[in-house]
Amino acid sequence: MNYRHVFHAGNFADVHKHIVLLALLERLKRKPKPLFYLDTHAGRGWYDLLSHDALRGNEWQDGVGRALRITRASPDLRRYLDAVSSPEEISAITTQRYPGSPVLAARDLRPGDRIVLVEKQIAEAQALEQATRGRRGVSVVCGDGYAALKTYLPPRENRGLVLIDPPYESENEFTQVEKALLLGLSRWPNGMFALWYPIKLGRETQRLHLSLQNSGLRKLLLVELSVRPADSPLGLNGSGLIIANPPWQFDEEIAPALREAHAALTDDGAGGVNVQWLVPE
Repeated sequence: MNYRHVFHAGNFADVHKHIVLLALLERLKRKPKPLFYLDTHAGRGWYDLLSHDALRGNEWQDGVGRALRITRASPDLRRYLDAVSSPEEISAITTQRYPGSPVLAARDLRPGDRIVLVEKQIAEAQALEQATRGRRGVSVVCGDGYAALKTYLPPRENRGLVLIDPPYESENEFTQVEKALLLGLSRWPNGMFALWYPIKLGRETQRLHLSLQNSGLRKLLLVELSVRPADSPLGLNGSGLIIANPPWQFDEEIAPALREAHAALTDDGAGGVNVQWLVPE
C-alpha cells in the first residue's frame, strides 16, 4: 500500500470527517462512564501542511484553510475549529500542522477512556507513537485495521466509537468496508460506528448505500458533504460518513454545522450537505 494521507491532510473531506468525529465523541462524553475508541486506519497523527508532499496539491488551503476563516459558528463547528487551532499543543494556525483523527480523539477523550489506534504502515505507526506519547489510555498498534475489529470488539467498556477510514486504494475497498461494518456490528451490536467513504462516482456510493439498505442492519445515518456534483471528473467530489447507532437527534443537531462548513468550503455553492436516514430504527 502506497497511500500517505499527508497529500490530502486538512482537505475538505478531513474538515467534514473531523467535525462529525468530534461531535460524536462529545455526545459520548456526556455520560461519565469510560468509553472505548478504535481507529482502524489511523495514519501518522500530525501532518506538516508546509511539507513538500502536502504542498504538491495544497488541498488543505481549500479545506481547513477556508474553515479557519469562519468567525461565527454553531457549537459543533466551533468545537472543530477550536480543536485544530488549540493552544494545548503547537497549533495548526501557528505552524501549519494539522491533527489527524487519532490526535483529535486522544486530546479530546478523558483519562479513564481507552483508545486503540491501528496503522498498517510501519513508518506511519512510529510517527503516531510519537504524536500520542504521554497520552494515558492510548495504544498504538502496527497491524491490519480490519483484523482489529475481531481483536478488540466487543470492548469491556461496552460503549464508544469505532472509526473505519481506509485509504480506498484497492478496487474492492467498498466491499471490504461493508464487510467490516457488518463484522463490527455482529460483534458489538450496540456499538457506534462511523464508516468514511469518498464520493468520486455516484454509482459507487449508490451501490454501497443500496447494499447496506438490504443488509438487515438498522439505525444507519447518512452524513455527506460535497463540494462538486457527484460525478464531476475533477476527482474527490465529496466526503461521506455512514453512522451506525448514532446519538439521539444527531441528524438534526449536526446539519447546521455542516451547512456552515459547506458555505465556507465552496465559492459557488456547488455540491451540498446530505443528512438523512439510510436505514431507520
